[in-house]
Amino acid sequence: MSASKFVPRALGIAVITTAAALGLLLQSPLTVEKREVLFVAEGTAMRDVLDTLEKRSAIRTPWFWRLLARAEAHLFGIGPKMGSYELTPTTSHLELFANILRGWNRQVRRLTIYEGETIFHLAGAIARTLDDDSVRVLRLLIEDSLARRFNIAQARSLEGFLLPATYYFFECEPVEHALRRIVRNFDNVWNSRFATIAAARGLSRNDVLTLASIVEGEVVNPSEYRRIAGVYWNRLKRGMKLQADPTVQYALGFPPRRLTYRDYRIEHPYNTYLIVGLPPGPIKAASVRAIEAVLDPEQHDYLYFCGSGDSTGTHRFARTYREHVENVRRYHAVLRQQGRWLSLTQR
Repeated sequence: MSASKFVPRALGIAVITTAAALGLLLQSPLTVEKREVLFVAEGTAMRDVLDTLEKRSAIRTPWFWRLLARAEAHLFGIGPKMGSYELTPTTSHLELFANILRGWNRQVRRLTIYEGETIFHLAGAIARTLDDDSVRVLRLLIEDSLARRFNIAQARSLEGFLLPATYYFFECEPVEHALRRIVRNFDNVWNSRFATIAAARGLSRNDVLTLASIVEGEVVNPSEYRRIAGVYWNRLKRGMKLQADPTVQYALGFPPRRLTYRDYRIEHPYNTYLIVGLPPGPIKAASVRAIEAVLDPEQHDYLYFCGSGDSTGTHRFARTYREHVENVRRYHAVLRQQGRWLSLTQR
């Protein structure tokens, strides 16, 4: 056989052999003994993903994957997609890297934050969703370190900055990473819908959210958001105390009981029966409707309200204290009729 014929044939054999070896490597299973989950944070480079996989002894021939990833990034500009990816003894290298680069088959967890949810309930829900400790999560929510790290102006903590909505997180996603995504969503909603209106009215975001959280704590029937917001704005403009029960409940840690007369005398910066003006910050998660109501309250001259006592969840509103006392009397009468007597502190 001449040399001129041998070289192409040898080259062809080498190409076929290399392709076969590559195919075998791509289809080979990961080197893990049991199911694991790999979380890829937003903005993570492929080399960092490969470093993590190598440290966990999850892949074969790491040098080859680095070379391939470098070539693919250079040729196609493709990088890892944020998410959690399953590693099992039956997962092939091809399947894993296709998932990571395309964002396929991510291990998703769903969390719904409800209107008026307290920080204690939120901590528990987030901890269950992300398999973390609820005490640690609560500490992250109420301390100011994350508020500073996320550049939330005037915020004492993350309270009030977790907008009610349904969020999709990933298995093994760090709580701090998830909270940043929730806060970023809130920033987007605030900046697109409320920032200009609040600035035009000379209102800070903290003040708007604080009052919105109080309104959220009072509303049962959604038709009353703007009317209740109007009551509190009327009180603030007249220099009256807000005398909002939800702020007392917050000061007491939201006890599972009705408030007593002694509760209203508790010395606390959030007790609006004692302080004048707004408390230092939000007391619970305010909905978009509550925020809208605070920025566009119903125009009226009501200064008081109390529950109607019926199944509608509505309130009776009053312009004068005398009218309010009569509404309270009627409320108590309804409760007595229903056998549900309770003490109601007049506002």
